[in-house]
Amino acid sequence: MDERYLSQIAVKEIFPDGQRKIESARIVVIGMGGTGTVIAETLVRMGIGKVVIVDDDTVELTNLARQALYEEKDVGKKKVDVAAGALRSINSGVEIIPIPERLTSQNARSILSLGDVIMDATDNYDARGIMNRVCFELRKPWVFCAVEGTFGYVKAIIPGETSCLSCFGYPEFGSGVACTVQGVIAPAVRAVSSLAVSTALRLLIGGRDDGDLVYIDVWKNVMDSIPIPRNPECRVCGRK
Repeated sequence: MDERYLSQIAVKEIFPDGQRKIESARIVVIGMGGTGTVIAETLVRMGIGKVVIVDDDTVELTNLARQALYEEKDVGKKKVDVAAGALRSINSGVEIIPIPERLTSQNARSILSLGDVIMDATDNYDARGIMNRVCFELRKPWVFCAVEGTFGYVKAIIPGETSCLSCFGYPEFGSGVACTVQGVIAPAVRAVSSLAVSTALRLLIGGRDDGDLVYIDVWKNVMDSIPIPRNPECRVCGRK
């Protein structure tokens, strides 16, 4: 094992076999905005074997206040291209696969099948609705991640074991609200992204997750866990 990982290997939840699982894992990150760039950077620094990054957008000046990996000189460039270059310079031992596309119903199966765990780093209901349905069909665990203002949510969704987004009525369609309208601060993005990565690592290493919705507000210093039971009548993961 690379000596760069000595500090995380020393953590009892990871040592010794956890690092081997990390280095052989494949993770798909959907969206390379605020949460996506922080998630991807953290995964790459930890030595995930393969990281697939998916986004069809370009870097804008308003992104730079909260989105890691991008600099002023990158404005106007494809996000996945800039992010891929930055990630490879951080850890050349990790395989980075950039996909300059928006997740759609047409490409979802081919993209999501590339990962052992899928990371939601999107900003719209359409993409999350697609992930929720297709990950259930593929039996792929995924991590829901959302940030607004000073707070955010993280939830593990394991097909056949935990509740899904539809179980508690999360919208399946819609474009969402732009960050420049609803507002968001970088500390909230970093905190929620860190929780999302920790959740993904537990899923990879074999730790248990009951699928609670974890809420954190970095302004009020509040963190809570909200149980979300499975809905047997859910139209995605239930009898219907």
